Amino acid sequence: MKKTIKYGIIAAIVLVSIIGTVVYMMQPVSVRMTEVRLVTAELSFTEQGVVKAQNTVMVFPATNGQLQQLHVSEGQRVSAGDALVSVDTTALELSLLQVESGIRGLEAQLANIDVENANYRRTLETTRTSLQGELQSVNAQAAETNQTIAGHQDSIAEQLRLQQILIDQHTRQIELANENYQRVSILFNAGVVARVEYDAARDAVTAAEAQLEAANAQMAVIAAGNIQNTAESFEGIRASLVAQINGITQQLATDTTSAAKAQLEALIAVEQANIARLEHELQNAVVTAPLDGIVTTLFAQNTNLITSAAPIAEITVPGNNYIEAFVSTQDASSINTGDTVRITLRRRAGDISFSGTVTEIGDTAVVHFTALGVEERKVNIRVSPDTPENVNLGIGFGVDVTFYVYRSENQITVPRTAIFRDNGSDYVWVVGGSSGSAEPRAVSAGMELRTEIIILSGLSQGEYVINDANNSSLSNGTRVIAE
Repeated sequence: MKKTIKYGIIAAIVLVSIIGTVVYMMQPVSVRMTEVRLVTAELSFTEQGVVKAQNTVMVFPATNGQLQQLHVSEGQRVSAGDALVSVDTTALELSLLQVESGIRGLEAQLANIDVENANYRRTLETTRTSLQGELQSVNAQAAETNQTIAGHQDSIAEQLRLQQILIDQHTRQIELANENYQRVSILFNAGVVARVEYDAARDAVTAAEAQLEAANAQMAVIAAGNIQNTAESFEGIRASLVAQINGITQQLATDTTSAAKAQLEALIAVEQANIARLEHELQNAVVTAPLDGIVTTLFAQNTNLITSAAPIAEITVPGNNYIEAFVSTQDASSINTGDTVRITLRRRAGDISFSGTVTEIGDTAVVHFTALGVEERKVNIRVSPDTPENVNLGIGFGVDVTFYVYRSENQITVPRTAIFRDNGSDYVWVVGGSSGSAEPRAVSAGMELRTEIIILSGLSQGEYVINDANNSSLSNGTRVIAE
């Protein structure tokens, strides 16, 4: 009896277990599913863009100096002619006075050239006349001496007299050479004459001094009682006189002023050009706006020194704005001019999206760095926005620009996780029949999007596809319900 009761209890437990298992297996599996519909299939990426103006002008000053005053601020509207910044003119005014003083000095030198040259020529002509008279006198004395000295030995006094004449001639030659050297030195220091002319004048003084030294040495020889050949002495004196006369004649025939005057006139012209430049800078010490617009950037507010090589402001003319974005070189190859993009303006009151058109694609890539400091090569893309009338898309605003790599309407897509492969074919789990059971369905898969995949054939609108193809609870005929 006891065994019968024991077997009965065991049989009841087994029956309950079987019934429980059957009930559990007949309960539907809760899954996420997607209704099959025709949609616009898109493969896109989004980059940050900045609104810029088509007409932007960099304003450069025409002068250099310390910043004196800022007359505007960034974001301010200005009209053509409005003052932007003022430059301190103290240094310019001092430079102008210095240049004007330099011109007066050059003009004084130019005026004195003719006067000094006239005086110098008169001195040369007087000296030449004197030397010519001495030459005639020496010739006459030489003839007389040949007749009177031939018969006696007392000729030392005559030798000394003739040698003194030669010494006097060399002394005058040194004076003339020194005068010319002083005149040329002044012109050389002023930058009017060349080094070679200065060196020649200095060498002439040295040569004249050497001739005088030799003549003095000869005088000492004669004074010591060494009688010289009288004819030779006269010939030496005559040769010296003739050389000096010819040298003076050559100097008188040489134009010594034209080059110096031309050089001075050139220097004056340069300084006059400097005056014109300084006056122009003084007239433009207040930098003004060249056109009507908005001061989008005021570079001068970050410096105390204004230079003509650096802009002081950027002025933008409102209207005809465009959006500038930078995309990676990998994505740029899939963008063409004329492509439609989506522009999103982020606002606290709600984002606004509208379309735009790609108008320009850069030819070269530039270096950009991510927030983590990673270097990227990106291409500049210009977009013309179709801005709605009620949207304020101001210069400098940041927007999101969505570029479409692929876009096609009326396509069937399913989540990429809904696809599974079996024996080289693509399948999805379709919820079919009145019982809502899962059934595998072979499909033809097309382009993969970011989170979805296009189905070319095998599915129809209104059907439901299970999102997770790898759910281990699924098998052919498994009842399912939507989560």
